[in-house]
Amino acid sequence: MSTNPVYVYGLIPSTASLSGFDAGVGIIGSPVRLLNGGDLAALVSDAQPTTVQRTRRNMLAHTAVLEKASFLTTVLPLRFGTLAPSPAALCACIAGNRSAFCLALRNIDGRVELGVKASWKPGHVFTHVVDRDQTLRQLRDRLRSRPTGETYYERIELGRRVEAALAELRVSEAATILAELAPIAECSAELRLHDDDMVFNRAFLVKRSAEPDFDAAVERIAQRYADRMDFRYVGPVPAFNFVSLHADWLTEPAAAGVQA
Repeated sequence: MSTNPVYVYGLIPSTASLSGFDAGVGIIGSPVRLLNGGDLAALVSDAQPTTVQRTRRNMLAHTAVLEKASFLTTVLPLRFGTLAPSPAALCACIAGNRSAFCLALRNIDGRVELGVKASWKPGHVFTHVVDRDQTLRQLRDRLRSRPTGETYYERIELGRRVEAALAELRVSEAATILAELAPIAECSAELRLHDDDMVFNRAFLVKRSAEPDFDAAVERIAQRYADRMDFRYVGPVPAFNFVSLHADWLTEPAAAGVQA
């Protein structure tokens, strides 16, 4: 067995049927292969003993390998950039943490991750917020008929009130969206809002059998808010946001752990 480092994408049951599976090339153009570690097998590529650069190409390659495998079996994804010192060290880590890894794999077996993002449509939400509030509507209408130079402070006040109303609306509508989707999912994870226009950003762990129901619910919600929100629906993908593997760089098997 080689003593060179290997890049590790994720773990799958060694009994999984991967007939016809071809992950192609992965990180830094290295072919992807399976490394058998007993009950579990690892998806790996040969690597150099250096940190893998966090480039868009490398991150997409990491994700693509996991997504291809997830079409055929349940995949326990590892974090981007995970390197094992050698195939032997990786096999030792898998053996030393077999129970924890297998438990984490069972927790996501038959499930997929689906992501839902929603953002205000530029220009639409201001009108929506002002039109639904009589006080804001009256203030806006008064400002329209007066010179800008005479209404500087009033325009600042209108902007402040609109911003406060938007914050309140964001919380309310995010809660409404979540309340409709959460019952269909096993669980969900709140993700970071990337900008002021983003209203909702969550990952959901959903049983494969419930995926059509979840699809339909997202479609209903997107149609309901079509006048003021743009939705982005991502998935199915491996359960990136519901599994976290910590293996201390795979050098100390007894210290490794799984948080699922």
